[in-house]
Amino acid sequence: MFILKDVVENCLYLDVETASIEKDLETLREKNPRLAGLWSKRAKFYRNGNSEYVTMADDGIFKEKAALEPEFSRIVCVSFGSFDTNSPEGMRFISFAGNDEVEILQKTNKILNNAAVQGLKLCGHNIKGFDIPCIGKRMIYNGIQPDDMLKVWGKKPWEIPYLDTAEVFGFGSWSQQRSLGLDLLTCSLGLESPKANIDGSMVSEYYWDGRISEISTYCEADVKAVMLAMKKLLFE
Repeated sequence: MFILKDVVENCLYLDVETASIEKDLETLREKNPRLAGLWSKRAKFYRNGNSEYVTMADDGIFKEKAALEPEFSRIVCVSFGSFDTNSPEGMRFISFAGNDEVEILQKTNKILNNAAVQGLKLCGHNIKGFDIPCIGKRMIYNGIQPDDMLKVWGKKPWEIPYLDTAEVFGFGSWSQQRSLGLDLLTCSLGLESPKANIDGSMVSEYYWDGRISEISTYCEADVKAVMLAMKKLLFE
């Protein structure tokens, strides 16, 4: 139990929120026609994989799905959390949010570097499937050299400094990992939902409406939910 407690408390918890790279596909066509053309190919992929998109125009699919694709999105908030006995509720948080993606990513890189120096792991829900690759790609696309903590190619599985709660609570089952959303996890554990006022599908709309502070609050709520979920492993 001591070892498990040590793992849970020696993690840097994170969550990322993204919005579409432009407000709509028409704007993208004006600013980057080549990327807009590639989105049309991506939209075909969504139509082939889901019947609800069969009759939807490229623009509609863009509004719903672009934020989930690093090549067609922008990071608008990154929140970090850690356990700290000197802070309220025993946790402390810091968030970087706004319109300047480069600034958000540069500040994120510094936090990641500090975490690596301290020997911390990164922990979050589905961070291997979304948050980490999104941060890494957006850094490269913005001309930023990602911190070594993000460069996991060539590393053995046990050398990768990530703890993904989707994997932890999947208990080795890939299908369980894919189907377990954070809202369902918190509900099953008897924890408050971090999705009470906003969920990930609404972030892009909130961003383009200028509601960045609400996105930041939501992002931190997700981080807190992950931290509380991990504490449940200690039966506390």
